[in-house]
Amino acid sequence: MNDFDNSSRSSEDERVRRLLDDAVSDVEPRPSLDAIRSRTAESGTSRRPWILGVGAAVVATAATIAAVAVMGGNPGTTAARDPGFADDSPSVSEPEEPSDGSNSQADPVTVPVYYVGDTGRGPRLFREFQTLPGSGHVPMTLALNEAVAGTPDDGDYRSDWPVSTTVDPRVRTFDGGAITVHLRNSEMNLRERPDNMSPDSASMAVEQLIYTAQAGTQTRAPVQFTLNGEIADTVLGVPTSEPLDAGDRSEVLAQVWIIEPAEGAQVQSGFEVTGLANAFEANVQWELKQGDEVVKSGFTTAEECCTMAPYSFTVEAPPGDYTLVVHDSDPSDGEGFPPWRDTKNITVTE
Repeated sequence: MNDFDNSSRSSEDERVRRLLDDAVSDVEPRPSLDAIRSRTAESGTSRRPWILGVGAAVVATAATIAAVAVMGGNPGTTAARDPGFADDSPSVSEPEEPSDGSNSQADPVTVPVYYVGDTGRGPRLFREFQTLPGSGHVPMTLALNEAVAGTPDDGDYRSDWPVSTTVDPRVRTFDGGAITVHLRNSEMNLRERPDNMSPDSASMAVEQLIYTAQAGTQTRAPVQFTLNGEIADTVLGVPTSEPLDAGDRSEVLAQVWIIEPAEGAQVQSGFEVTGLANAFEANVQWELKQGDEVVKSGFTTAEECCTMAPYSFTVEAPPGDYTLVVHDSDPSDGEGFPPWRDTKNITVTE
């Protein structure tokens, strides 16, 4: 590739980054599936989940969806600054999957995928951007199948969906007001929660697909789940008879994310670290470690307190392999929950 091509690709990547950054703002979603389960248990009879009205669904720009879909190569952690989406943009529709499964989107596509990670407060969601073969299907279908059966780059993340679960690529629909995710599993009944899965893990698995579907369409549209083509009362024991809104970010998302650098990234000394954190007094702390040894440490301040807000800092370090750790402070001095944290294994090059 000549210098002109490299320059053009770099310019295009930067344009995509700006589009993604411009497409986000705070949106307050409805109560989480944990809250739904709690209300269901208390009522003893009602199994109706929280429904987000179609009129209340919010959407982002079609340009942003196109930018995510066509961006090739590995963008590292190209990502929106905030997990929310813009609430003042026109409605958009993603194309239907053709019945034969074919699609012109055969080039590699980069998609946001949510995975589960363990935290001091139980399973929570983290996000990665995955570059996947086009495979003839629209990006959201690829992202959803990656969520249920893929392998995240970060070894601390995972998917708890039962083996052999897939999202049917030919009948997934999105009409600008609601998303339908059609699940299949030939080896087990997905209506019931497996014996080896906790209620929290089941709820988080469902949230994983809601967040991935909404990120893939850049909307807050509710998600309707079906099993083998039919609407089911429950999925993994979670009430799903009606479309479900995403759970509140404070209850579903891990509250500290490293966005850049990505897991396994090669960086040069003086690299910038960016992410999101809901930190006590907006105090974000970090360490650069080799094994158990802390090589560098410091702190920064997120842009806001008490919400998922951007933070950034730079790190100077000699060449070598490191683990970057970012976490919030512990105001309880060890008496409460462990701090929120995220880690990335990186290499500082010459």
